[in-house]
Amino acid sequence: MTRTALLVLLLSPTLASARTDWMNPGEMGANAVPSFAIEAPWANDYTTFQLGAQLAQGWRYDTSFLPYFRLITPFGKWISTYFEGSIVEFWWSSAQTREEWGLVNTQGIAKADLRFGFKLLLADLGEELPKVGFRAFTKTTTGKGFQERRFTDSPGYLMEFLVGEKFPVKLKGLELQALAMGGYWIWQQGEAGQNDCLTWGLAVNTRVLERLSAQVELRGYVGWQKNDKPVILSTRLGVLFTSWFELSGAFNVGFVDAPRFEGILTLSFRLPSVAPLLFDFFSGPDTRLLKHHE
Repeated sequence: MTRTALLVLLLSPTLASARTDWMNPGEMGANAVPSFAIEAPWANDYTTFQLGAQLAQGWRYDTSFLPYFRLITPFGKWISTYFEGSIVEFWWSSAQTREEWGLVNTQGIAKADLRFGFKLLLADLGEELPKVGFRAFTKTTTGKGFQERRFTDSPGYLMEFLVGEKFPVKLKGLELQALAMGGYWIWQQGEAGQNDCLTWGLAVNTRVLERLSAQVELRGYVGWQKNDKPVILSTRLGVLFTSWFELSGAFNVGFVDAPRFEGILTLSFRLPSVAPLLFDFFSGPDTRLLKHHE
């Protein structure tokens, strides 16, 4: 056996192990393997188009600026489709990160991820019982910047169950909702195989006079490798200025394996439902959605 062959055999396990760690959120950029926000299991009766921006700081004081978009299209009461993501991410790395990871560039622009998926309302047994839904996402391979540890450049798949209900409140003009989620999130790790985890989340949502909304959410997931157990506390405030435009802001705090801070500003446009109501035969003659969940 030559010295070169022996050296390759000795170094291969170490290199494979290091590459595995690269894919985990605590070792990469703030948006490499995100924890997805919770949502209600039911659909809206309008198309939602969102434009926004996220500013994040990591535990090593790296900074990320991520413009994003989201399109949610309902098909009647039972199903919605998603198309969302970001075209690019602007990032700045700290001296500590460059030293620990051996990065050459101090800043840059990375191609970001795109995702598509759907949501199904599985069970609606009346106002007295919680609603149950299911959502699935596919993360594409558009994200780049692997050498700078920004995006994974690999596919990922999310499958989650959603539970939600509106609680009766005696105060006029006040609505209260409780939401929960749990599921399975898997992403490919190139030559190192894959990592997977169990996702979880809890949230309380309130709306006042149909114009003001607030939500407090705790979410994350639990993987089986290193740096893959993020925990995020999120608060969100929104103002519905007109029947078709809402401005909202969110502030997230990461406790473990997640961005240290995130600030998010979102412009939401409520557009007419342009998709045909293919699933209305499940609803009977009345094709309107459950108005108490609007």
